Amino acid sequence: MTNEPSKFWQNLAKEHRTDLDQFGLPLMKRHQALRYFTWRWNWSAAARSAQLRFLLRRTTPRDWLAAWRNPELSDDAWASTEWSRLERRLYTFSVRLLWMYAERHGIGQALTLREPDLGGPLPVYWGGRLISQDLANTSLELRCMQPALARGPRSILEVGAGYGRTAYALLSLFPSATYTIVDIEPAVDISRWYLTELFGAERLRFLGPDEAASIPDASIDLAISISSLHEMTPPTVSTYLHLIDQVAAGGHVYLKQWTSWHNVDDLMTSTMADYPFPDRWRQLHWAPAPVQTEFTEGLWAVPH
Repeated sequence: MTNEPSKFWQNLAKEHRTDLDQFGLPLMKRHQALRYFTWRWNWSAAARSAQLRFLLRRTTPRDWLAAWRNPELSDDAWASTEWSRLERRLYTFSVRLLWMYAERHGIGQALTLREPDLGGPLPVYWGGRLISQDLANTSLELRCMQPALARGPRSILEVGAGYGRTAYALLSLFPSATYTIVDIEPAVDISRWYLTELFGAERLRFLGPDEAASIPDASIDLAISISSLHEMTPPTVSTYLHLIDQVAAGGHVYLKQWTSWHNVDDLMTSTMADYPFPDRWRQLHWAPAPVQTEFTEGLWAVPH
């Protein structure tokens, strides 16, 4: 298997390792997670945030006022972030708007899940409970995956799982499912720590890229990749799509990637529409992702 990480991923892995050395796993949701799919909204970037513009257009002034009120801004609650009080307030406001949108358009069961205290989640509260953008985004992604979830997946594969936010929701909602993660270090170590602390080891399998070929054919009901393929070299993308085609035969595939993304470290541009999808995959969905509109999400059924 073509398993050499791109230069981008090698550099990102070094940044993760630096964060881990400085802050450790107990605070990884405040540091490492922000290099995955947990987005930070600071004041200087707010005006050009496509996500925030999307949310403001789809919520009401009454929602904005409610989301702005009574945030937890204390230094103790935001320890180790070094964010200003204005940044804390803007982040809380944005996550609350995202949560409102997910309540109206996502899978409600995901929003009933508890945001685990493990990993030091940021202190955003709504309706008297801790919430997160990770659960809200997962709720929206599960809406797209719904045809694949209807009968309850027994085995799930994720390529590039971040710290495990999607795995947490799916393992919680489908208690009979097993979950395989293929990733590089230290990302695979982070998700291994997080998920085994929450679920134990019996339902989990963690593999490096050179071990992915050991997954049996037609053994996966749902294969997932979120914001990971576009950061790989084209030969590696092709290899993973071929792998997924084999192991998810008879199942489904969900992908959510940048529609087009320029990788400055490897001097290449990745365009999702140009991925070498197997001809036999039956496309069930293809559209800009909600909220992260510069991403495209797709769902396919894979024949036996």
